[in-house]
Amino acid sequence: MRYPGGKALLAPYISGVIEENFLTGCTFYEPYAGGASASLELLRLGFIGKAVWVEKDPLVYAFWKCCISANDALCDAISKCDITLERWHSLQPARMVANPHHSGISLIDLGLAGIFFNRTNFSGIIGAGPIGGLQQKSKYKIDCRFNKDRIIEQIKQLKKYRKQITVNFGDAINFLKKNAEIISSGFSFVYVDPPYYDQGARLYRHSYEDAQHVELADFIKAQGYPWLLSYDDHPRIRYLYASASVQPIYLDYKVKSNRRAQELVISNLEIPPPVYGDIIAPAPVTADLFDSAV
Repeated sequence: MRYPGGKALLAPYISGVIEENFLTGCTFYEPYAGGASASLELLRLGFIGKAVWVEKDPLVYAFWKCCISANDALCDAISKCDITLERWHSLQPARMVANPHHSGISLIDLGLAGIFFNRTNFSGIIGAGPIGGLQQKSKYKIDCRFNKDRIIEQIKQLKKYRKQITVNFGDAINFLKKNAEIISSGFSFVYVDPPYYDQGARLYRHSYEDAQHVELADFIKAQGYPWLLSYDDHPRIRYLYASASVQPIYLDYKVKSNRRAQELVISNLEIPPPVYGDIIAPAPVTADLFDSAV
């Protein structure tokens, strides 16, 4: 999936943290699945044994659920789907669905809508408008990023992981609270990639208010199992996680324009500075710098 804020580039860093802490082969919990790029890369490289995903957006959930549980049917639906503005309009009811299990629309159709909007909307944002606009006057048309053969090929590759991936629908914080004992008692690693604090409302259909960011911070900091978060570099986030290990990291964005921006990785483990070629990132920021943040 073309996912805003996708963390494929962070997978090598996470694999290093996993290996350094003797967690190779663990069950990798990703309660904000999104594009799930970190999990998929770690599975491919063999650093994790299983992945448990949680996703609150019904269309993103349906897509991943179908990839794992109805792979052939999803591929067939994609193959038969016309990538047109008319089709974009006809799929609009799917964007109104709040619960994929009580929608009156089949999971296959919801999964199709998920990948359709992801690949035909601006920057892969499910709630955005179509590439090329509603008048399709741009030189880039609605189908310019929808390579059916390539998408179907990638989805079929997920068959090899169908026994290693579990997909859950719901709220990430609720899932973590409900399954705290299971996670704590298992050979687990929890990777948390919540909605951005600053731009979350613009990028995701299910963003967080400050209270939810606080709720997540209060909960995860109290957990004894290994966890790592990735966040946008915002003073409020630095303040909330002042007691944790915080490391700046640079990732490339592709929303509006290609640019490199600083984010944060945060953990209850000792985490190393990322290395970019021969350049080592700045040293971790100390808690003293967070005390005046609000």
